Amino acid sequence: MTVRDLGYRAYEGELRPASQNTWVMVRHGLWRIWGSWVNKLVVFFFWVPLIGFALMAFLRWGAGGWGPQEALPEGAGDFARWFASEPQVWLRTVTGVQFWFFASVVTLRSGASVISEDLNNKAYQFYFAKPVTPIQYLAGRAGALAIWIFAVLFVPALVMTLLFVGLSPDDLRLERLGLLLPATLDAAIVAVVLSVLSVATSALSKSRALTLTAWVLVLFVPFALAGLVEKIGDAEWAYLLSVPGLLWSLGDGIYKVERSWDQLTWYYAATSLVLITAAAGYSALRRIQRAEVVT
Repeated sequence: MTVRDLGYRAYEGELRPASQNTWVMVRHGLWRIWGSWVNKLVVFFFWVPLIGFALMAFLRWGAGGWGPQEALPEGAGDFARWFASEPQVWLRTVTGVQFWFFASVVTLRSGASVISEDLNNKAYQFYFAKPVTPIQYLAGRAGALAIWIFAVLFVPALVMTLLFVGLSPDDLRLERLGLLLPATLDAAIVAVVLSVLSVATSALSKSRALTLTAWVLVLFVPFALAGLVEKIGDAEWAYLLSVPGLLWSLGDGIYKVERSWDQLTWYYAATSLVLITAAAGYSALRRIQRAEVVT
């Protein structure tokens, strides 16, 4: 029997709108991220710092409880001041640890190389042969990565918040429970910014080594240089060029804690992050639209 003899056959199955393609791409991206042994190690180890913070929280509860902060004697060290600080300061530290040791690793493995790998493997012929638009492809790639980063950041913050609620006096428990809102917002913003910027960096070239190097330079070098400039010249504006610095400054505003820098306030950081993220996303979209696809 030849193909002509089969005739016309109507499609049998559920017809879904084209908007479902984005969710399909997100699910595919989640499984692709999970397929990396590096990301599996992140899942296996990202709870280790949480255990350390939880033990220190129990130590403080045993030493003096989690009531209102008391004045410290003069000459107290940085760790002593941090140990006696409010829970939101602890949550900022937890998020910072998760950011540097785990979220950044996920972006390096599954963000800064994802588009370059697809370009090298000629995967666009597979994706765009189906009714998938470039913006759906980009949203699926960045969305899947954002979900992973959000989980890595939010789960420890959630556990610590619930621990603070349990260890706090009755009159402070509702206030401490309210920390879930800034914890969620902070983790969501960090996840969106890191996912869009790292995926956009992966669209710069077909070379995976080049895109990884570019993302390392974007993520680490400006922050280190800004810290050096701050110490030498007492100039905090250099952090405007650092994505981690901008995220940290914005986080200070979200948690309403004492600002890390006097000059770089949260609204400057928020404006810079919006502009940088939007420009990076648009650049990646244009790169995908210009990619040669033969179907």
